Amino acid sequence: MISKKWLYIAIGVVVLLGIAWYVSTKMMWGGISVDYQQNADGTQTYSNEEGSVTTGPGATMPSSWPADAPANYSGAQIIFSGNSNPQTGKAGAVVSYSVQNVMPEDIASYYRQTLAAKGWKIAGDAYVGTQIILGATKDTRTFAISISEYNNNVVTVTAGMELQ
Repeated sequence: MISKKWLYIAIGVVVLLGIAWYVSTKMMWGGISVDYQQNADGTQTYSNEEGSVTTGPGATMPSSWPADAPANYSGAQIIFSGNSNPQTGKAGAVVSYSVQNVMPEDIASYYRQTLAAKGWKIAGDAYVGTQIILGATKDTRTFAISISEYNNNVVTVTAGMELQ
């Protein structure tokens, strides 16, 4: 049985994923003023006063991703990355990527070790169904990640940070 602590962490990750989905869909299809840019590398960038979202092959890490936060797992192919504007809400960053031919637990181990090495405190670590969910804190910042096997050989990872 999952303790309340793990439940709160799982809820936090789901909330972060929900925020990322909401911001991306609102910015892309929500009828608000959105600047669109087709980039030379094949990515698309949508932005407005609330933040920016970049999708497509060739997307890179969010510009607000701190240097003391873990980089993506080796071999990652970014699907989505985004930044929220701290002047219109809480500052944050999110990245979603896939990795082939690796076990979800290997990715989780990488994040556990890297977070600890960079001074982050692991606040929670849970297995929820087929997902591995990790949460960590440092200073006033919160990091959460969801790792799940999508197909037999593809793992999808979504990591988000609240930067305030």
